[in-house]
Amino acid sequence: MLSLVDFSVANRVGPVTASVSPGQHIALLGPNGSGKSSLLLGIAGLIASQGQLQLEKQDIRQWSMQQAAVKRAMLPQRTAQLLPIACHQVIALGAAPLNRHESVVESAIEQVCARLELADYLSRDFSQLSGGEQQRILLAKTLLQVWPSLNPQARLLLLDEPLAGLDWHHQLILLGLLNELRLQGLTIMTSIHDFNLAVAHCDVIWCLQQGKLVFSDVVTQFDEHLIEQVFRLKTIRSQAEGQTLFIPWQVSDEACQKRK
Repeated sequence: MLSLVDFSVANRVGPVTASVSPGQHIALLGPNGSGKSSLLLGIAGLIASQGQLQLEKQDIRQWSMQQAAVKRAMLPQRTAQLLPIACHQVIALGAAPLNRHESVVESAIEQVCARLELADYLSRDFSQLSGGEQQRILLAKTLLQVWPSLNPQARLLLLDEPLAGLDWHHQLILLGLLNELRLQGLTIMTSIHDFNLAVAHCDVIWCLQQGKLVFSDVVTQFDEHLIEQVFRLKTIRSQAEGQTLFIPWQVSDEACQKRK
């Protein structure tokens, strides 16, 4: 279990008190600047934080880099990547901390790339790819680090806007794969802007507003009133194929007043 008690990142986010059970997929929602990236980086132990932060009753911040790399993986927001190396080399970096035999690593790379439709990319120059293609390669690298056949000790996957730059086809492929990993016991936390995808593909939603956790509940409790409160959007609630959809149609009256 991931447990946070009065957890905070100075001047960015918190205090947050919440817990996540193994095998849950948490959607982290919130407007730009609400603290999503800071919360993920803090949970990963990559920036300074205060309060209690435990994974399986151990403080992540006390782990060595090697211990942390085995137990958790994180995909940060993508920045320009101009490394003139083969995509295979980039993906293989995900296995570097795991000290596994080359044949086991290669088998896992083949499996991950098959699932993400990247088999034809392995020999290509990473720096020559489009932004969306680079994002898919970096996702493969991160997923390799927690891939069950390669690293059965992995417990936590943190993804900061993993869908950025991906077309709809590859967004849904990724979300389907994340669901499979969740069912195998991996805890996943994903920063995402599309609340319809969050409701459809995640178990629980955490919603941040100005660094505060204002909502933490199962996806069925997420509604148009919270959307208006946090995102300042009016939405139409609809049903299609048994799925709840929220269709944004205008900014809220309060937001309009602030612009005048």
